Amino acid sequence: MARARSVSPLATLATLATLAALGPVFAACSNEPAGATDGGAVDAAPTTTTTSPTALADGAPPPPTDGAPPPPPTDGAPPPPPTDGGPRPANVVGNGGIAAWKALSAAEKAKVGAARTLFLHMSVGQDLENGVEANGVNFRTYTASSTAAAGLNGGIFRSGFGVDNGNPTRKVQVWEAESAKAANNLNVAIMKYGYADVTAPLLATAKSAYAAAVTALKAKGIKVVHVTPPLVFDATENPPKLQLRDWMFATFPTDPIFDLVDVESTHPTTGARCEVGGVWQICQAVRSTAACLSDQSGPGGDDPSQGHLCPTQATRIAPAFLYAIYLAVK
Repeated sequence: MARARSVSPLATLATLATLAALGPVFAACSNEPAGATDGGAVDAAPTTTTTSPTALADGAPPPPTDGAPPPPPTDGAPPPPPTDGGPRPANVVGNGGIAAWKALSAAEKAKVGAARTLFLHMSVGQDLENGVEANGVNFRTYTASSTAAAGLNGGIFRSGFGVDNGNPTRKVQVWEAESAKAANNLNVAIMKYGYADVTAPLLATAKSAYAAAVTALKAKGIKVVHVTPPLVFDATENPPKLQLRDWMFATFPTDPIFDLVDVESTHPTTGARCEVGGVWQICQAVRSTAACLSDQSGPGGDDPSQGHLCPTQATRIAPAFLYAIYLAVK
């Protein structure tokens, strides 16, 4: 490739001075229409071609000069998942899943009740269970001594298995073991981390433990519906949760994913994203408060480090969860 010649500062100044002197000449010609000649014919309008280097010094493609979007990555990496409520992969169920579930026929909805599904979770998961039941779909309580029945089976890690928040590895172990029980004969397994399981120190462990369990369950022919982790109101605590969401999108591109992050961080009336400094949070209108109190909260509602759901909002959101399950069993 030919190397561009350098131009000295003095030569540049001389050129500018010459152009300034010719300015009146150009101004005097400006009264004629562009392209007109003395004979009245119109010539083709002059064109200007701008070239840009084919590559930067580091081999990367140059930035576009015409307002076009940047070129796609050349390393084979998938595009990043949407983070603004825009178009998303068909396997990811966010706010659009609410209307999608309601639009299903009764026969299609019945497929969720016919399959054997186990959902293990903590308190926000119980909010979701309550919301599902408010929509007319039953959840059966599941504990360590239970056998799954046809339909939706739900269990709480703490009360059913003695596992508390902040222990993602043990939660995953219990979920995998219960889901793999031959007596359960499961079609679908679902686990939702609690917000206290997905912190900066625990993020890598939460990813690796979960990925290994998903691989093992799929090897047994069990389908998995993933749930992005719940956010809290204090946005400073949410980056690890958003990182786990992005990881789920990239790691499970064909599995149904219920994007709880999306639905609980979208204002239910305005549709605006609830965020602080670009970091998403559970909306004030969605979270548990004294005026709309989750059964999982104290009498005054949640503090900023919690993320339980207002029962009215859990009922509104739950159809999207049901639609994600439907995608696995249809």
